[in-house]
Amino acid sequence: MSDEDDRLSLEEAAQLARAFIALERMSPRTFRVFVSSQVEGRRYAEIARRERMTIGQVRRHMRRAIKIIARHMAD
Repeated sequence: MSDEDDRLSLEEAAQLARAFIALERMSPRTFRVFVSSQVEGRRYAEIARRERMTIGQVRRHMRRAIKIIARHMAD
């Protein structure tokens, strides 16, 4: 595999930049909920316990996170 194979295309780099911007726009709590769910694979009940919130609140934070990401990825 050459170094060129490891490099991002301009479009991939732009998508990655948009994803980082979206993550930065989230509140700290929404970010923690999103990462716990999507990166760490935790269930909503476990996230709720860890964050001391209800499962409904976890769902609300996930909806917010998804909306933020969708808005920034569409640009």
